[in-house]
Amino acid sequence: MSQPSIWKLASGRSVSTRKLVEIASALDVRPEWLSTGDGPMRKEAPSRAVTEADQIPPKSHWGKVESWDGHTPIRDDEVEIPFLKDIEFACGDGRINDEDYNGFMLRFSKATLRRVGANSDGSGVLCFPAAGDSMEPVIPDGTTVAVNTNDKRIVDGKIYAINEDGWKRIKQLYRTGPDTVSIRSFNTSHPPEDKPLEKIEIIGRVFWYSVLL
Repeated sequence: MSQPSIWKLASGRSVSTRKLVEIASALDVRPEWLSTGDGPMRKEAPSRAVTEADQIPPKSHWGKVESWDGHTPIRDDEVEIPFLKDIEFACGDGRINDEDYNGFMLRFSKATLRRVGANSDGSGVLCFPAAGDSMEPVIPDGTTVAVNTNDKRIVDGKIYAINEDGWKRIKQLYRTGPDTVSIRSFNTSHPPEDKPLEKIEIIGRVFWYSVLL
């Protein structure tokens, strides 16, 4: 599902979706209850009580969380991506401005970058914190985002880092004509802005973000 569709469901702006059955299955509730509120919320109880052991996967399926720091060697399937202090340091061609960005890096797997169409060596990818409340509740202030500066093709509803005469922001974009674009926010208190496409520099497409709850 697209991020705008998820936001509409979560905010109550939409009460129906073609993914109703899948969502109900993931939440372990009845689709009829999720759709209308009628009847019991849960499915019939199993014939026996579910024990804690039933909910834990076998040990053969367990993974592990590895700790690492700046001295941990990069694995063969990983690359380091520059983490800038601010979106203002981002350039449209993926370069980093001369200002000091403290040398902070984030690690991404090469498979992740390939899956989103980015260069697997990490070139052209930048990370930085989003600023402001215009993209809340999806991307709150301070959320770390990753941008592929090699992907500037506008796909309606996708999220992009853009530059307007030095004003850099994270926004949804929609094509409204051959030469026009609508700049939109998830926060409805920020009205849409219709601009000539020539006035907008697309830094790149946001393909990942991390939110602390």
